[in-house]
Amino acid sequence: MDRRSFLRRAGLVAGGAVVGAGGGLAHEWEHIHYGLAKSGHALGEERPPDLTQTRLIYRVPAASGASAAGAPSPGTPRIALTFDDGPSTAYTARVLDVLAAADVRATFFQVGERVRALPALAREVAARHVVGNHTWDHPDLSLAEAGDARSQLQRTHDEVASVLGQPPTLFRPPFGRFSGATAMIATSMNYPIVLWDTLFDVRQSAEANIEQLAASAQDGTIILGHDGGPLHSDVVIEALPELIAQLKDKGFQFQTIPELLASG
Repeated sequence: MDRRSFLRRAGLVAGGAVVGAGGGLAHEWEHIHYGLAKSGHALGEERPPDLTQTRLIYRVPAASGASAAGAPSPGTPRIALTFDDGPSTAYTARVLDVLAAADVRATFFQVGERVRALPALAREVAARHVVGNHTWDHPDLSLAEAGDARSQLQRTHDEVASVLGQPPTLFRPPFGRFSGATAMIATSMNYPIVLWDTLFDVRQSAEANIEQLAASAQDGTIILGHDGGPLHSDVVIEALPELIAQLKDKGFQFQTIPELLASG
């Protein structure tokens, strides 16, 4: 049976047109058919032939064998602080001051246009910490096609490399949302996609954040905070010193994301 006969028998074709605009099976078929066509186009035309998988990280499990050079000894819990959306004049320097006082290194996922606007501050971050790619202007990439994703990542990659003297090696999608095409582009640029398994809640008090984050931390945890963007992140600055102190008291060693991956 050809497709038209099938659709006619199913009641979806009348007079040479699809029936039921906006409703029922016809709408569902159209949505699936054209959605798949668009997704296939987004993935297919620009897919490198040797690309087979993407590395996606929420938390890094403990290593099963010998520790890597410079890594904590087996049994020492590790944790990573990460900060998104900077650099910004509102929060970045304040976060850096807290980290310096606690002698802790972190990973900052920076927005390309912010790096261009504040190159000296971006370099101040990179002098001690790791900088990752957080796209050019912080779009929602959940429906991004390959060309748009590549533009966002490549433009930021090039800007960070130019300003800091070395390219980023990590990618975090804004809002933690990304399409299959975005994952493909990130992988083709040798980026693991780094998400998180717990985060600062700016709607809560500093005390509530300290209690929640200290209680939920486990070996390999990645914590998300913000040092830029529209969120009111004063609570992050307020909570950070005591949170670091409590986690250190519990035996946690703070690592950057590359260190965490190397020791996991």
